[in-house]
Amino acid sequence: MFADGCAVERERRLARQKELGLVPPDTAMPPINDNVRPWAEFGPDEQRLFTRLQSAYAAMLDHADQHLARLVGFLDQAGVRDDTIIIVMSDNGASQEGGPYGFVNAMGPYNGRKESLSEKIARIDDIGGPDTHTNFPFGWAMAANTPLKRYKQNTHGGGIRDPLVISWPAGLGTEPGLRHQFAHVSDLVPTLLDIVGIEAPDTVNGIPQMPLEGQSFAASLTDAAAPTRGKAQYFEMFGHRGLWQDGWKAVAYHPPGKPFDDDVWELYHLDVDFSETVNLADRYPERLQAMIAQWWAEAERNNVLPLDDRFAERFAENAERHQGARTRFDFHAGMGHIPTEVAPDIRGRDYDITAHVDISGAVPEGILLAHGDATSGYALYIDQFGRLVHVANIGGELSQVASDQPVPPGTTTLGLRSRQVADDGEARGPGIVYTLLIDGQEAGSVRSHLSFGPFVSWSGLDIGRDRGSPVGNYEAPYSFTGRLTHVGVDLHPRAPLDGEMIGNAEMARQ
Repeated sequence: MFADGCAVERERRLARQKELGLVPPDTAMPPINDNVRPWAEFGPDEQRLFTRLQSAYAAMLDHADQHLARLVGFLDQAGVRDDTIIIVMSDNGASQEGGPYGFVNAMGPYNGRKESLSEKIARIDDIGGPDTHTNFPFGWAMAANTPLKRYKQNTHGGGIRDPLVISWPAGLGTEPGLRHQFAHVSDLVPTLLDIVGIEAPDTVNGIPQMPLEGQSFAASLTDAAAPTRGKAQYFEMFGHRGLWQDGWKAVAYHPPGKPFDDDVWELYHLDVDFSETVNLADRYPERLQAMIAQWWAEAERNNVLPLDDRFAERFAENAERHQGARTRFDFHAGMGHIPTEVAPDIRGRDYDITAHVDISGAVPEGILLAHGDATSGYALYIDQFGRLVHVANIGGELSQVASDQPVPPGTTTLGLRSRQVADDGEARGPGIVYTLLIDGQEAGSVRSHLSFGPFVSWSGLDIGRDRGSPVGNYEAPYSFTGRLTHVGVDLHPRAPLDGEMIGNAEMARQ
């Protein structure tokens, strides 16, 4: 379906959008984004890779559609669909985090493990499988935003203009209809409150509430000719700025690290130029200046200032705030699925894991602690041979160590010691040493050239089983068959984090 390339698909999508009435019939296609190479410049293997990455993305959307249909089917069966408001929406434009060549498993590059083009092509049949975390390249991100400019993270249309689909048979009927009034995500809550006929409380449990910023668009749901909101709407992200007002839009792309005063503002009349293709800044300089002044007023009122285009620093600061100064964690058997944000943050630091088990009779097997999934993570477990095993999965590359002896009956503590090491002068460079401990005694170690510097996993942490896809070479959930009382994790002081890599991973997550 996608073998003709992103440029051809882009034209097909715009034609379909016009046919369906989603965009005006005279909508123009903007030039390709400045970091997209023409499809013909790529070789056959690259084209095949990019096509497969896009196909996996499309398959995921189809998968989501099927399960949305299951939900709607249940509402029908339960007899409550007519009075149920279903809202389908997106949080931002298509992701540019896949870069020029996309990713088969982005968890590797986010931890400093390079994924070469040859490796991507060699793993083409794995794309879409449980041990991959893919993202498409720039060209397909551009096609996903047809016919809009730029991407997620930006304030041009490709970053902020998203679909909103609302179904409510009792209130809106069953015939589909299009609405073209401007609305912002902040308008959604006022709209729902308006529909159900209540007002937002001024206080909750005695605590004063912030006023709602948006305006209801409920009238437009039943009247296609209802007036659009009259309130201006600002946008800002990493210094990129924008303002919608009365069908016009002022927007500035901000190169990171450059002075904000050097940004070039553009002006578009969206009512007649849906895709932001005709820059009217020179024709209407007074209007543009007035909208820029309005942007500053809105930014001040909404606590956007001071502008901050730092990327790495902001994400590193945010990472430090997840758990504060906490360095000790105690977990009990069966706990999970604990989100990564509140699980022990082992990134860029030494740490110790100690599992307390009661072994009588035959040595059990199974997971003691597992954090992550088949794309990235780590696990401590007893294998089928009775050995203590630790595995670290960095983007699909495994660093594994098994104890040099079986776990003996009666053993009460099983552990792991993880230590960062500097370059040892043997051309191995810096790395990390994982050492297994049985009753406090060393029972095997391995050195890895990779570590969880900026990122562990988006999957959570489990105790006594692995609820996700397996981190290592075992079959999940691999529940522990013995008696596990609790697991302790002790964190040592952290080394400085790589904020840029954290930021790249978090932005890809959004």
